[in-house]
Amino acid sequence: MQYERQPRYKFLYSFSAFGYCDFLLGHGCCEEVLERAGFGIEITKRNNWLLSIALDYLSLGKTHTLLFQKNGQAEHRKATAQHLDAAVAGLEKAGTQHNLPWGFLARAHYRRLLQDWPGAAQDLAAARDIAESGGMRLHLCDYHLESARLALAMGDKGDAREHYEAARALVSETGYHRRDG
Repeated sequence: MQYERQPRYKFLYSFSAFGYCDFLLGHGCCEEVLERAGFGIEITKRNNWLLSIALDYLSLGKTHTLLFQKNGQAEHRKATAQHLDAAVAGLEKAGTQHNLPWGFLARAHYRRLLQDWPGAAQDLAAARDIAESGGMRLHLCDYHLESARLALAMGDKGDAREHYEAARALVSETGYHRRDG
């Protein structure tokens, strides 16, 4: 539909692009997301769309996280940190509190991979605080799932089980089965 209205743009951009890139990442299409988010960030920066810029950085950061997780290359580690920090700062600057947990959750995932337990816990606490204060139950599901992963990485099976059970209850209540895998 966007192509019909704007044929000069070969890819989605802005919030639509973020959603589609997130879908693609769920299917392991990292190279396609790098291309799409790279395309989108040119448009969003040119128009100074703060939220869209932050979401493009978030797509890039999440992609580099997955690439770093797969092959551990230093180039992905550096790119991930830059993009995720820019995403969180950009989401804060855009003032859209309901989107901010995405940034904190993505950065917590990356920090967990680096074994930066305090940094991951700090980002998780920030995501939880926003999600709880805003009644954002889907973000709370993701918070509990990432908290369970962090607890497992730290060797705390009891805490991991508690977070898993909390996530499972929220999934049942909300029907949020996107993270079932």
